[in-house]
Amino acid sequence: MATTVLLIRHADKDIPQLESDPSLNDRGMARSRELVHILSTAGIQAIYTSQAKRAKMTAKPFFQAQLSLSIPLPLVRLDSATELRDDILTHREGQTVLVVGHANTVPELIAQLGGPSLSEIDDCVFDNLFVLVRRSATEVSLTTLKYGEPTPPCST
Repeated sequence: MATTVLLIRHADKDIPQLESDPSLNDRGMARSRELVHILSTAGIQAIYTSQAKRAKMTAKPFFQAQLSLSIPLPLVRLDSATELRDDILTHREGQTVLVVGHANTVPELIAQLGGPSLSEIDDCVFDNLFVLVRRSATEVSLTTLKYGEPTPPCST
């Protein structure tokens, strides 16, 4: 019985960020709305976000679209990759879940679920969609996709 974890970094925020807990910018709001279409047939059974405003804002359009279809999804707010891993493996085995994390927590969670070690996501990259399928502790596959408007090249 495979567990599928769809992982994204929160949508676009302004860089440099001027607040400690910034909101999404206009590009990020548009990207978060893209998730409604992209994930509508994925069979998601739970959504995980951090406590950060930008992560919650990224998940909100998809969450609300599911509610409008009378598909209530659990919305779990956990910040650390270890907490996320433990909750997914304990409560979501065999399910498909969405995780909206951060540049550091998404790669860390992928590794903790048995996927490959990835470097931290560049601060200016917001369009990755990772699909991790875990059939067992030793049989894990990872596919990297892109979604929404392509992220502009990072300035140095």
